[in-house]
Amino acid sequence: MTSPRSALVVALTGLLLAGCSINVNDRPASPPVSAAAPQASSPTHDPRLNATLYMQRSEELRRLSEQAYALATLRLGDALAKPGSAALEQSDGGQGKPPAAIFDVDETVLDNSPHQARAILAGKLEFDVGFWDEWVSERAATPMPGALDFVAELRRRNIRVVFITNRECRPRANAPADPCPQIQDTLVNLKNVGFGDVAASDLMLKGQNGWPSDKASRRMEVAKTHRIIMSFGDQFSDMMTVTRRQGPDERRTLSDAHAAMWGTRWIVIPNPSYGAWLDALPDPTTSALRTR
Repeated sequence: MTSPRSALVVALTGLLLAGCSINVNDRPASPPVSAAAPQASSPTHDPRLNATLYMQRSEELRRLSEQAYALATLRLGDALAKPGSAALEQSDGGQGKPPAAIFDVDETVLDNSPHQARAILAGKLEFDVGFWDEWVSERAATPMPGALDFVAELRRRNIRVVFITNRECRPRANAPADPCPQIQDTLVNLKNVGFGDVAASDLMLKGQNGWPSDKASRRMEVAKTHRIIMSFGDQFSDMMTVTRRQGPDERRTLSDAHAAMWGTRWIVIPNPSYGAWLDALPDPTTSALRTR
């Protein structure tokens, strides 16, 4: 049965997302909405509230994240032993190259739900890049459950660990000479929570070296020297290129075309808070609801 609160959340979500347009490969910390979108009357009416509470307080989310990395541990031996690559861009399969695994950062190895909670409590319905960048500068994100142990296992096996993130390079007013302070922020955050010393070459941000939000060019950069045995992320676009013009049915067809990759070389970490899948929904979003 749907509670009045849940019904209100669904209704507000439809209103917000009707004006929403994002690049499918961008990964903001909260869904952007149009300037004309209504403001929530209180945090209890914010459409992101339940998803953020699920991220922070549900035992189910913790176990799902641990389960994803446990599955990755089980699949690792085959991923190493069998020929082929997790990157569709690596058409030669990476034969003869040392192994590497690619990870997204936000909501894949680092949990940014406190930023989402702050946005809810502050009544910020629109994605505020400055507000997000303040959070990045705090270097305070915590590890996603299961991620630390799995990354440690990769390193034990001498598998290169590469982080490809759409955290975006942008100068700050207090350090205008640094074109990408977000690099050091992310490296320090990863080290502080237990991922160890990550080489600067193993972290690739949006805007760095001219890289766009589509991660294909960064996967190709890794593929020059390594065989990409596995990829990890909370978004379809962490695995392959998709566009916002591809609706849910087309995305499903595209996903089915690579069914053998899911759960073997491609491992998805659950993220109910935001995602490009929202942008792929029709307008109005209520038309996407299934009643049977």
